Amino acid sequence: MADFILVGFLIILITLNIFFFKLSKEEKLDLMVSGLILMALAPVVRVIISESLLHFVEWRPEDTREGAGYGGAMLALLIFINGVILLVIGFNRWLFTVIKKNRSH
Repeated sequence: MADFILVGFLIILITLNIFFFKLSKEEKLDLMVSGLILMALAPVVRVIISESLLHFVEWRPEDTREGAGYGGAMLALLIFINGVILLVIGFNRWLFTVIKKNRSH
């Protein structure tokens, strides 16, 4: 079940990235805003993934179940880093656009 949760998480993350880049290409949503959205979602995802792992994975009685918390934290860190990357890409695009406009005037 943990593998299913991980694959579902990765599919959702890839879909969100494609969706954000598509909206950015259509100029409906800036990549900086997309990065901020992903960064804000990181703590929420950590709680959801950790609770899902605690609830759906079969545990032995002697297990401490701390792996679910570590797994959720690592996946939340992945989302946060993804958001930072989108933020940096969006900032660079904006900066290059401003520089290009100033040079043409």
